Amino acid sequence: MKTAASSADTPRPKILLFNMTLSGGAGKYIVTLADALRQEGVEVHIIIYKDAVDYEIPEEVGFHMLLEGKRWKERKSVERALRQKLDELAPFDLILSNSTPSNKLLSRLNLPNACHVVHSAETKSYSGPLASLKRWWRDRTYRQLYSGKRLITVSKGLKRAILEDLKARPLSVETIYNPFDFDEIRRKSEEPVDTIPEEKYIINVARFSLVQKRQDLLLKAYKKADIPHKLVLLGQGEDEGKIRRLVEELGLRGKVILPGFSDNPYAWIRRSELFVLSSDFEGFPRSLVEAAVLEVPIVSTDCPTGPDELLTGEWARYLALPSDADDLAEKIDAALHSPYPRIDTAALSHFSHRKIAQRLLRLAGGQR
Repeated sequence: MKTAASSADTPRPKILLFNMTLSGGAGKYIVTLADALRQEGVEVHIIIYKDAVDYEIPEEVGFHMLLEGKRWKERKSVERALRQKLDELAPFDLILSNSTPSNKLLSRLNLPNACHVVHSAETKSYSGPLASLKRWWRDRTYRQLYSGKRLITVSKGLKRAILEDLKARPLSVETIYNPFDFDEIRRKSEEPVDTIPEEKYIINVARFSLVQKRQDLLLKAYKKADIPHKLVLLGQGEDEGKIRRLVEELGLRGKVILPGFSDNPYAWIRRSELFVLSSDFEGFPRSLVEAAVLEVPIVSTDCPTGPDELLTGEWARYLALPSDADDLAEKIDAALHSPYPRIDTAALSHFSHRKIAQRLLRLAGGQR
């Protein structure tokens, strides 16, 4: 059956999703959204710059590698290549960039149908004698990047941060949450994975980045909680060596499991007793919604931004103070040893990938 968007008397909408890579959270966002838009009758194209692809491209979605075997170092060469590719594929009703580097690159082209998706709060902390100057320069950079642009933020907290903290003045800003394919998450969670331990465990799924994801905080909280469960840190990244050393220093060898990257984290999450997020900052953490869809109890730091938009009502008591290992340990212990509030998956419907696609379709209306 044809949708309204693809009926004979209505031009088929055309949307481009641009990013530097197709990896990490932004990569998952892009492929999930691309598939949902395709199901709504949209002609979807994906352009990436670097040859980094962690996810399967949905059927009937155009995929374009900007790099094409070359490695441009000059900014203007990259801009020319992107503009040439856009001219080749035009016209588009909407062009979405999906990370800070891609937002910066697309913003230089000054396209009226471009919209920048902001996924991160960019609230990295600084120390030392130049800390104030670094914070000022960071805020100035993002204020300039976001002012005068059409923005989408993946959480309400990000919208507040851009308008109130950075004091940016975008042309427009709208909060549209990350899209999630609930059926895919549940289906993949049932798949057998031989490496999943038989013992009870709690889990964190995140890139190994101590600056943001704070696996060091989680390890300290885990030691303080002194629970019989194993701790699984599922992921990979630049700080893996530091994390392994800290496991040794804290005397947690044999209790902490580091399986590496998994293309099916849902199976690991579903079999866990508790999902824990320990970040200092986020945009909107996808993993929290994935755990909720699988009805797994959640503990999270109340970091900016995102967790307090999911963990509301009875769930809010499982929000721990950021950077506080003692409070995080208490929340972990409470979640494991007292009745956890029932997770109502029907309340997650506003994260459905089909609903998110429909909102973007409305945003794209009239742009061509």
